Amino acid sequence: PYPCLRCRCEIEGPMWKTLYETQERIRGRLRHAWLHRVFGESLFRKHLWVHDRRAIVGGFTLGVFIALTPTIPLQMLLATLGVVYFRLNLPAALAACWITNPLTLGPIYLTSWKLGRFVLEEVIIIEDFFDFFARQGRINTIVRQSAYLWTGSLVVATTSALATHAVLWSTWGIVADAMKRKRAERP
Repeated sequence: PYPCLRCRCEIEGPMWKTLYETQERIRGRLRHAWLHRVFGESLFRKHLWVHDRRAIVGGFTLGVFIALTPTIPLQMLLATLGVVYFRLNLPAALAACWITNPLTLGPIYLTSWKLGRFVLEEVIIIEDFFDFFARQGRINTIVRQSAYLWTGSLVVATTSALATHAVLWSTWGIVADAMKRKRAERP
């Protein structure tokens, strides 16, 4: 039997053994990581490691949103801050942050930039904002390209996070119902 993090009851079964051992291994690795130096013992609060539907689905959703914004050097830090604030599952959020890795970074940001350019060129008011920086030359280019990237990234991140939440929430419900039926059929 292994201790449950929520109610401190004892859980049995091979699946829970694997989850508990994995959780302990991750905690051991985090004790010596830079996240532990920054956040201290708040990383090991029980609500950050709970294996329930709300925490895991919320953690993945937050991780996907942060992963698809152009915050590469700060993604893990932002995910950890969000997880601590919203009381979500820490491993789920950190794992989802790795959607943007060195192999996928280029295609994701290029697609986001093109989408942002399409969206902002259709908005007439934004041209006044860009015209303000027109005299500065390079600053105009930097502001314009940054606006394209951030706009496209926020659109992609929001739609992807909402889709992730809907798919994971419904999949979790379907699997849970199937497991309940399977348990009820046992003699």
